[in-house]
Amino acid sequence: MLSVLGACDTGDGKTLPEPTGTIAPVTVPPVTELPLDGVGTLASLPLESPILDSSGPLPAPSGPFSIVAPWTDGTPIDSINTCNGANVSPAVSWTAVPEGTVELAIALVDESVDDGPPFIHWVLAGLSPADISLSEGSTPLGAIEGLNFFGNVGYDGPCPPPGDPAHTYRLTIFALNQQIELADGTPAADLLDFVQIVAIASADVTGTFEQ
Repeated sequence: MLSVLGACDTGDGKTLPEPTGTIAPVTVPPVTELPLDGVGTLASLPLESPILDSSGPLPAPSGPFSIVAPWTDGTPIDSINTCNGANVSPAVSWTAVPEGTVELAIALVDESVDDGPPFIHWVLAGLSPADISLSEGSTPLGAIEGLNFFGNVGYDGPCPPPGDPAHTYRLTIFALNQQIELADGTPAADLLDFVQIVAIASADVTGTFEQ
């Protein structure tokens, strides 16, 4: 489970509710096995998959699962993505989605302060693994967003107390092995808990911000 800490000047010392709800069971279709790369590695595919008719090798992710943000890892977050600017979610792209991914999720958490619960700015689930990017300020049709710690559904950017040292924020993408069947507006902590439970891989990048 992602262990992160942080807060903004919005009363983030509240105790989070215990996660509630039920994770939908995974539906597994009949599978068969065949060589992936000619050296003994096997991959499972639904029997009805059209790729079984191909005589060539199966495609595989190229390189490690990774996320790309508008800022370089460990550097300041663009003002447009913070409360000092337009306060819109960042444009994000990713590469090498793992085999078996059913959907993707993204979270932004402030992990700078150790005297309260993790301060969650954004949790978005329901992204298609066939997509390779998310536009700035957009929410794809069918995606769900958590109720963040500002009390809003969706994204609210970095906004640490004025005068604080720079806070560090972690932007993480998760590859999930099943759909998250929770309602839009589910408390962000509960949604992130479920995302972490069914994640098969993750990748992250950090950024900083101070006022």
